[in-house]
Amino acid sequence: MKHLRLFTYIDTVVKEGSVRRAAEKLHITASALDRRVQDLEEELGTGIFERHPRGMRLSAAGEVFLGYVRRHLSDMQRLRSEIDSLNGLRRGHVALAVSPALATDFIPRIIKTFREQYPGVSFSVTVAKHSDAVRALLAFEADLVVIVAPPKHPDVIDLAISEQPLMAAMDSAHPLARQSTIRLSDCIQYPLVLPAPGLTSREMLESVLHSHRAETQIAAETNSYEVMRGLLYSTQNVGFVISTGTPKDRINENIIYRPISAIDIRPVPLVCAQLKNRGISVSAARFSNCIAEELNNISLPTGSENDRGDVSSPDY
Repeated sequence: MKHLRLFTYIDTVVKEGSVRRAAEKLHITASALDRRVQDLEEELGTGIFERHPRGMRLSAAGEVFLGYVRRHLSDMQRLRSEIDSLNGLRRGHVALAVSPALATDFIPRIIKTFREQYPGVSFSVTVAKHSDAVRALLAFEADLVVIVAPPKHPDVIDLAISEQPLMAAMDSAHPLARQSTIRLSDCIQYPLVLPAPGLTSREMLESVLHSHRAETQIAAETNSYEVMRGLLYSTQNVGFVISTGTPKDRINENIIYRPISAIDIRPVPLVCAQLKNRGISVSAARFSNCIAEELNNISLPTGSENDRGDVSSPDY
């Protein structure tokens, strides 16, 4: 299967943007890699790369060929995984694209639990806005996406869905921490640490904040939930995150999370999805089952220990 090695070479050149960097990653010489690319272009009868002083860029023909390459690499990965599954899931790889709110606690925790059972399975995790995550799925760069409020696409199917309320985050000594549910009008009485534009939690807030712009005091904006939490300690600031973005283990956490009333902001769906008509590997399929199970077991911190997310898991 020497053609698969060539496919890997081409995919690496695209990802690295230069022959030199790709060669270093592949542990071959740059001249040998460039020769392989040129041989392929001669065989195809067209250039698949445009060569520039700062690196390599795909031509129109290259974009078409890259889709072919990634489909075959994906199929081979799935084949290897299925062969391994005959004797148990001994190895495999799962490529994920996930929303920023899930990157600190939710996804790492599930991967850790999964690898305790299947230590031979590795992961690559890309943190991306929902539209970029869907693009990664369509480009065969991700096996699964776990994202908040994804844009609808006919080639993407949902494997599990959980409705996520927006949470207000604050220091444990904050005056609002004593309330079980908070109105957004309460939050804007204090300085706000807002999610950066483009994040789903910011989109949830935008229309409501617009109508209260004159009353709103913005302390900071950030695309990092770690930075947000750091800006809340020992202050009157209020931050925002979706429910699943709150840490599960908060024993030593001085930050309190309270749901914002659905009267002000409706919950949004958290979705685990895959590409339609693409067979994913056994390891990716089993991991998606773990995501679905976790969503089914989510206990939303709404002030009642028995409140749970509304989850559906379609049969695919």
